[in-house]
Amino acid sequence: MLVLTIALGMFSCEKESINTTTQETSFVNESPKIEDGMFSFDDWQEFRDLYNKFAELDTEQLISQSFYRYDKGFETSPAILGILNDDNQFIVTDKIIWFNEGKFYELEDDRAIDFQKSNMTNLREVGSVSYSPVNVEGSDSSKSSVVLSNQHRFNKQRYVEDCGSGKVQGPSPRQFKYVHEVYHELLVTPAPLPISQFSLWLRVKLEYNHKRRKWRHSGEGREISININNNSFLENNRPYPDDYNRRSVVFSSDCATHQVILLNRVTVAAAPYNSHWNINVSGTITEKMLGDVEGNRWKDEIYWD
Repeated sequence: MLVLTIALGMFSCEKESINTTTQETSFVNESPKIEDGMFSFDDWQEFRDLYNKFAELDTEQLISQSFYRYDKGFETSPAILGILNDDNQFIVTDKIIWFNEGKFYELEDDRAIDFQKSNMTNLREVGSVSYSPVNVEGSDSSKSSVVLSNQHRFNKQRYVEDCGSGKVQGPSPRQFKYVHEVYHELLVTPAPLPISQFSLWLRVKLEYNHKRRKWRHSGEGREISININNNSFLENNRPYPDDYNRRSVVFSSDCATHQVILLNRVTVAAAPYNSHWNINVSGTITEKMLGDVEGNRWKDEIYWD
């Protein structure tokens, strides 16, 4: 059984709910099943229900309810990271599903799993998480999930651990940067015909320069304030019907880490070609590492159109 022991009380924060501007999706109230350390679903619709539910949780809520870790070694949406256990697996209709390099594979049985993973030719592909099918007007996003990004580099002068009540760190020789970006994801699952779910996300993160200009996630707590108006939509020659979640964001915390927040979601019965996001995001995102000098507070004025 999955043991989830991270308490929300360790985050001393004041937080407002994320505002949604369209009708909320209703979810099954029952808790997801856990079997052999994996989420277990009766069918792919249950998987999609949990994916949609996880997509609307903030980082701290997701940590308390799922397998989510931002440092799993690959970048997908937090909804996917929350479903995958440490072996990148879950169960659908009594079959173990393994996620590897953007693909979902059905393992033949629960024996010799390592052998099956090292000999993939006989494995059945049952779904995928990808980015390249969705292009964004005015940007070269065909080879990357990131659509638009604002970044701010700075030299940390001071940091206070434990949400401002612990050990005090002084200046660091490593450079840090705040990263605010929009990225997209396309989830394809069987139903038995393929179901495509296009989603657009806002990511607010902190990175540090490890060495040789390689940037890595950095886990310091920050004051974070987000006030974003979102009027983006997906289109293919014409906009898709406006029957999906389009969300604007109001978020404030005195002690938060990385935030990945759903902006839009579109579900269709196939994977339309030549679809692209029409981006219209504006507002402000403000961050400051806890205890750092006021001069390192960054107020990012967002005008993505």
